[in-house]
Amino acid sequence: MTLISEPPASVQLPGLVPGLAPGLAELVVGDTVGAISMRAGLGAETNAMLSLHLLSGPVIGIPGKPERWVFLTGPVTPVRVDTVLDLVRIDVHLLAPGTRLALPPRAAGLAGPRWVVHPRQGHDLPPWQAVVSAARSTSSMCSNWTNS
Repeated sequence: MTLISEPPASVQLPGLVPGLAPGLAELVVGDTVGAISMRAGLGAETNAMLSLHLLSGPVIGIPGKPERWVFLTGPVTPVRVDTVLDLVRIDVHLLAPGTRLALPPRAAGLAGPRWVVHPRQGHDLPPWQAVVSAARSTSSMCSNWTNS
C-alpha cells in the first residue's frame, strides 16, 4: 500500500494558495483532516450519494473552468495503487498532507472559494474512504465524468 505524498502536478486549484490575504482562514490537510478534489459535476453526484447514506460533510467549491469541489474528510490512511490509478482516471485527487486550503469567507458573494455544503457543528467529517467509494461508484454509473 502507498500513501499519496505529493499532489499530482496537474492539480492547480485557485483555492490552494502558498500565501493568503490577511484575514482569510485556511486549513492545512494532515493528520486530522483529509481533502479530496474533483470536478463539480462528479462532486454533485458524489455528494448526492453520500447524502443518501447520511455521510455528507463539508464541501468547498473552488472557482475555475472547470469548477472543482473539495470534500473535507477524516484523515487519509494508506491507499492501494489500483485505487490511486482509478482516481486518476476519473480526475479525483487526494490532497497531500501539508496542502494549504483557503476556506471560504463568512460573507456571501465574495469572489473565491465558497461553501457548497457548510460544516455542521457536532457532526464528524465523513471517512475519506466513503467519499472515494462514492466518487468511484458514481463515475461508473455516469461514464461521461471520466477524462476519456
